Amino acid sequence: MVNRITRKVYKRFLENRLLSRWFVLLIDTGIIIVATVISYFLTLQIYKNLNIVHHPVFIEYMVLTVSFNVLFFILLRTYKGIVRYSTVHEFQRILFSLLFSDFFVFMMLYKVIGPSGSVSVAYCSTLFLVSLLGLFGFRIVVVYVYQKLSRKFGDTPSIPVYIWGLTEENVVFAQLLSTGRNKFRIIGFLTTNANSKLKKLTSLPVFVLEKPEDITRYKFRDILFTAESDLETEAKYVEKMLSVNTHIYITQQVNINSVSQLSDIGRNIRPVQIEDLLGRPEINISFDIIAEKVKNKTILVTGAAGSIGSEIVKQLAEFSPQSIICLDQAETPLNDLDLELKKKYPKLEYATIVGDIRNQSKMTQVIKKYRPNVIYHAAAYKHVPLMERDPSEAIITNVFGTKMLVDLAIANSVEMFVMVSTDKAVNPTNIMGATKRIAEIYVQSCAMDVRKNTSNTKFITTRFGNVLGSNGSVIPLFRKQIEKGGPVTVTDPEITRFFMTIPEACRLVLEASVIGKSGYIYVFDMGAPVKIYDMAKRMIELAGLVPDKDIKIEFSGLRPGEKLYEELLNNSEITEPTSHKKIMMAKVREYHFFEILPQIEQIITYARTDNKYKLVSSMKSLVPEFISKNSEFESLDKNKVDSSIEPQIWV
Repeated sequence: MVNRITRKVYKRFLENRLLSRWFVLLIDTGIIIVATVISYFLTLQIYKNLNIVHHPVFIEYMVLTVSFNVLFFILLRTYKGIVRYSTVHEFQRILFSLLFSDFFVFMMLYKVIGPSGSVSVAYCSTLFLVSLLGLFGFRIVVVYVYQKLSRKFGDTPSIPVYIWGLTEENVVFAQLLSTGRNKFRIIGFLTTNANSKLKKLTSLPVFVLEKPEDITRYKFRDILFTAESDLETEAKYVEKMLSVNTHIYITQQVNINSVSQLSDIGRNIRPVQIEDLLGRPEINISFDIIAEKVKNKTILVTGAAGSIGSEIVKQLAEFSPQSIICLDQAETPLNDLDLELKKKYPKLEYATIVGDIRNQSKMTQVIKKYRPNVIYHAAAYKHVPLMERDPSEAIITNVFGTKMLVDLAIANSVEMFVMVSTDKAVNPTNIMGATKRIAEIYVQSCAMDVRKNTSNTKFITTRFGNVLGSNGSVIPLFRKQIEKGGPVTVTDPEITRFFMTIPEACRLVLEASVIGKSGYIYVFDMGAPVKIYDMAKRMIELAGLVPDKDIKIEFSGLRPGEKLYEELLNNSEITEPTSHKKIMMAKVREYHFFEILPQIEQIITYARTDNKYKLVSSMKSLVPEFISKNSEFESLDKNKVDSSIEPQIWV
C-alpha cells in the first residue's frame, strides 16, 4: 500500500517540474543568507578584537552579499535548469556566479565599508566555500534522491545499449538517460580513440575499437548514436554493425532546459533509418534574406498536399508571411495538412483550397480573390510508368496546367513564379521528364522574350532529383515489401540514383527563389549517386534481417522510360556558381516565346485527342533530346539524326 502511494507520488510530481524556477532561485538565495551568517561569524572568531556582533555593519554585509549573488544568479541563469537533472554545465554556471559575486562583494567591502583587506579576504573566501558547498550540496542531494526513486518506482529500462563516442556531451547524456522514464539503459561507451582522457568521467566500461571487425568480436547487440555522432564519418563501422544485425539507434538534440524532454528523454531515441545513412551535412540557407522576401507576402503553393508542396508550406510558415494559400486536388492529404497547420502554427493566416490546376475558371478565381505575390508551383504528375501509358494526362497537367498558371501570373502581376522541376527533364527518356522539360521551356521563354516587358513577374525554375521518403519514392515501397516479408524488387542490379531529403530540397527551393535571376534554371548539388541494390540491402539489414536469406531481392527489369543512370551532376563547363555553394545556374538552350508558343499549343491540342503517337512525336520535335527508352515510343526515334540531339548534362 505504501509503495503504491509512493509510486503515485513519483508519477504525479517527480516526473514533472516539482520546483518552479523562481522557487529554486528562492532556495539558492536562502542558502546564500545562511552562508553569509556563517561566514560573518567565522570571520569574527578569527578577528576577535573586532567587537561587531551587534554592529549595523552586519546588515550591510548581508545586503551586499545577497544582492550581488542574486544579481549573478539571474545573469548566469543558474536557476533555469531542472535541479534533478543537474549536470556539469549547471555546476559551472554556479561556480562562475559565486566567483563574480564574491569579487564584487570584496571590492565593495574594501572600498566602501572600509575594514582591513585581510578581513575582506577572509570573509569572502569563507563565503565562497560555504556557498559552494551549500549550492552544490543541495543539487547533489536532489539528484541522488531522484535517481533512487527512479530506480525503485520508475519504469524499468528494458534495452541495454552502448553509446557510440566518448565525449563530454555523451557522458552527460548517459547520466540524463539513467533517470526518468525510458526504455533504454546505458551499459558502456564505444570509441575509436584509444588515448581518450575522458574515461575518468564515467564509471561505465569503455571499449576501444581499432577496426570495424571489432564489432563482430565483441558482439554488441544495441548501439546508440547521439546527436553529436556523424554516421557518414563512421560509415565503415555502421556497415559492419548492419552486417551482423546490430540494432542501431539514433537520438536527436536534447534541450537540457526542457522539462518535457528531460523527463522523458528516451522518446527522442528511435531506430536508425535509411534516410539517416544516406544523408549529408545539413544544408544552411540564408534565413534572414528569405524572411525578408517572404514577410508580408501572400503566397500560393500548388500541389500543397504533396510531399514537396507540404514541406514548402511548413518552411514558409516559419518566416511569418502574410498568408499562405494551399491548393491541391487531393482532398484527404489537404485535410491532413490543414489539421497540422492549425496545431503547429496557430497564428498563421492560411487557406486550404481543393482545386485542380487544369481548371482554368477555378484558378482564375483563386488568383483574383487572394492576389498572391508569389506562386510556388509544385503540382505535377510524376510517376514515370503511369505517365508513359497516358501521355495525354501528363501533358494536360504538367504542361497545360503550368502554362495556364504562368499566364495568370503575368496577367495579375504576380511578383514571382517558382516552378519545381526534376532531373528527369534533362535529356528525357520518358513522357514525364519530357513534359517537365516542355513546362520549363515555356516558363523560361516567358522571362526571356520581349513579352517580359509587359510584366514584372520574376520566373525561377528549380531542378532536383529523387527525394527521400516522398510519395511514391522507392524507400516507402521497400519498407512495405519488407514488412510483408518480401521480396524486395529492384529494377536492375546496376541502377543508381541521386537522393536528397525533403527538408533540404525545399530549403534549396526557397533559397534559389530569393537569389535567382529571372529566366534561369537552378540545379542542386545532389551529392554522390546511390546504388538502389545497396539501399535495398541496407534497409533489410536495418530491419534486423539478412538479405537474400530472410528477405529475397528480386530484379524486375527497367520500367518503361526508366534510365539506368541519372545524368552527370557536377560539370562546371555548363553551369555557373551562385552565392550558395549547393545551387548552380544551368546553361541550357534558350527558346523565344513566339517561336515555341504555336508548338506547345499544338501539343496541348493533340493531348485532347486519342492519337498518342502524334502527340509524342510533336513532343520530340520540340524537345529533340527526348529519346525514349524501354518504351513503345522508341519507334518514333528511328529516323532521328544523332547530330540533332543537343546533350544537356547539368549539375
